[in-house]
Amino acid sequence: MSVLDTKPQQFQDKIKNAPKLPGCYMYKDTLGKIIYVGKAKNIINRVKSYFVNYQKLDIKIRTMIDNAYDIEFISVDSEVEALILETNLIKKYHPKYNTLMMDDKSYSYIMFEKANKGINDFPRIRLVRSKDDPEAEYFGPYPNRMPLRNILKKLRKVFPYASCNRRLIQVTKEPLKIDTNNSTPCLYFHLGLCNAPCASFESKDEYMKNYNQLKKFFKGEKSEITRELETQMVNYSRSMDFENAAQIRDKIDDIKYVTKYIKIDNDVDDISINDLQKESRQEGINQLIEELKFSQDKLKNHSAFKIECYDISNIQGTNAVGAMTVMVDGELRKDLYRKFKIQRANTPNDFAMMQEVLRRRLMHLNTYAQTFEENNSREINTQRDNDPSFSIAPDLIIIDGGKGQLSAAYEILYKMNLHNTIPIVGLAKREEEIFKLSHQFFDNSIGDYNLDFEKMFTRIFLTRRSEALFIVQRIRDEAHRFGITYHRKLRSKKMLLPK
Repeated sequence: MSVLDTKPQQFQDKIKNAPKLPGCYMYKDTLGKIIYVGKAKNIINRVKSYFVNYQKLDIKIRTMIDNAYDIEFISVDSEVEALILETNLIKKYHPKYNTLMMDDKSYSYIMFEKANKGINDFPRIRLVRSKDDPEAEYFGPYPNRMPLRNILKKLRKVFPYASCNRRLIQVTKEPLKIDTNNSTPCLYFHLGLCNAPCASFESKDEYMKNYNQLKKFFKGEKSEITRELETQMVNYSRSMDFENAAQIRDKIDDIKYVTKYIKIDNDVDDISINDLQKESRQEGINQLIEELKFSQDKLKNHSAFKIECYDISNIQGTNAVGAMTVMVDGELRKDLYRKFKIQRANTPNDFAMMQEVLRRRLMHLNTYAQTFEENNSREINTQRDNDPSFSIAPDLIIIDGGKGQLSAAYEILYKMNLHNTIPIVGLAKREEEIFKLSHQFFDNSIGDYNLDFEKMFTRIFLTRRSEALFIVQRIRDEAHRFGITYHRKLRSKKMLLPK
């Protein structure tokens, strides 16, 4: 019997159904008190590892697992957010076993030295194990050193700083002269991680701008950093200094790239994160509605905006399956996911497979659709008519594929008389571009289904790293993962059958 088998059934079920997303997990004792907080790039893999590798764990971790009676998960958008949230939760709850491990000095802090005129004009930023300098400012503790190093490396490319032990004292400003014991730029300069004040390449004022902006980042003042840089960019442009304006613009883009999915700051905990995530999801839905530009009455004013995404998984037509993933108000709803075992012959025709999946799903929406199905299929499954996933129509359908997949899918909507009801788009993988049929909702006079689709597509590029793009990528990736998992299951099952 494994350690997991000794736990309450509710606990076992939570472990088995943990999210496959970045985030934090909180182990609780029999009284509901949080005894340990951890973070993971993939929550389910991490929490399962405690039980799979139980005998290899440190004695303190094994004791924690022995005393764990319940567990709670908080999923976020990135490993960076998980790292910040973990630190916030540890500060808030002071879990017993996190404290024990902190005694082993496994935690790290980011140290911002204090500038001392004439002694240390270029304060360093370092990753340290303990808070030994009473004048320095510290951020942390951070339980995981490696992710923290990766974050600092990315940020250092945007805000270069010194981390060496060289003497750096500014003697004169014009011309710039730095008193140092070594004026040869080190490797960090050549990597773009330090501007080499030791070689008199950067003044104290210029250095402190990066130093203070990086400090604001760890204080959670990311928007303030961007506003300051935008002001600088405008001032450079007004003075016709377009070279510096372009450099500031690039820095703003880099900051947005590094921090796009870092919405969590030092004040966010397990309570406030729900409101934060809800706000971000709503922002993404609103952006998506605006970008798709369907008619006003087709996408807006929905109290619970439901998106369905479809993907086909197969190898040369064998063990073919269809996957349907669902998102409501920007939140993935795994309870509404559905999978389809393709019934057609084992031939590699993804278009026909997509049509079969959509036909079987949409037949439950109205009488006309069911009549169409009765005329085109030998067998009708009416048991799903009251299924909460099938009985509620989507507000938007996303097809994983380009023009061909979208055309095939739209044909089914057209034949089932749903083409003027449900907006549909395709998401192509290569350029993450969205294809939309420009004639949808404007084809009432066409009559028969004889359309030249190649001339009727509108191509839409969502803003890179926007909330809208994140939403469509996330539900598409889920459809792919869900479909592949089911396909592999069928393939393995077939391989085990006697020949």
